[in-house]
Amino acid sequence: MTAKLMTLEEAAQLIPDGSSVGIASPSVGPVALVPMALIREIVRQRKRDLDLYTPIMGLEGDLLIGAGCLKAVQAFAFRIIGQAVPPNFRRASIEGTITTREESEFSVTLGLLAGSMGVQFIPLHGYQNDHLQHHPEWHQFTSPVDGQEMVTITAITPDVAIVHVPKSDPEGNAKLGDTNDLNVMAAFSAPAMVRGAKRVILTAEEIVTNEEIRATPDETSILYHDVDAVVHVPHGAHPFGVTGYYEPDLEHFEEYLKAANTPESFEEYLKHFVNEPADASAYLELVGVRA
Repeated sequence: MTAKLMTLEEAAQLIPDGSSVGIASPSVGPVALVPMALIREIVRQRKRDLDLYTPIMGLEGDLLIGAGCLKAVQAFAFRIIGQAVPPNFRRASIEGTITTREESEFSVTLGLLAGSMGVQFIPLHGYQNDHLQHHPEWHQFTSPVDGQEMVTITAITPDVAIVHVPKSDPEGNAKLGDTNDLNVMAAFSAPAMVRGAKRVILTAEEIVTNEEIRATPDETSILYHDVDAVVHVPHGAHPFGVTGYYEPDLEHFEEYLKAANTPESFEEYLKHFVNEPADASAYLELVGVRA
């Protein structure tokens, strides 16, 4: 196995303009394995025309929209810590500056499962709703077995999947933590999207030895052969919390929501918290976190 350690700046350079990007662990709440440090670096590098895939889009996607990085987003829910519609997403949707492909939790699950299995689609019967008009890649057909009307839920296979993990070794064997502490969607979506993606970037709270990873193989959800880059970023999910490491910064969530309410105040947020800090350490110092 070969070590894949690199810096945030180097990892973000693996994401070319126009890529489809999957956030493998969704922002199900304030405690979530969202790779925020990498997302801020993507914004700093002014990536453009990205197509975002994520089960639930929250602050991370809203930040990318407000910074002008996204052209489209696909998810089944859009919310920030369960209490607010993401302001930049709402504004862009009203103005028609972003394409939104909404679907259901079940169709997202099937798309991720198909991608992880290496098949083009999984058939689903009885799926008659307005999601169909937003997904030209889905096709209706009649089952040759029983004559039921069915829909092909296309595999979700992003060009690049990004995910934050508590622990990884230098080769990319990674643990998501105790699955009892993870939302069911997060526990499923991260390893499934990683297996289906063409390229994978991990950011990690800790870089540990391969011996430590091997000591508890049942907890190793992501394997080295799927991973292209590993970045050591303590507090890399801030303002989200990571179980066993740190609590979410709820005050920062509130500050973000207030700032994102208008384009002018969001630009000030972007300047202060994303563009001016020289790196992830400078950002943490700015928000008062000791890594």
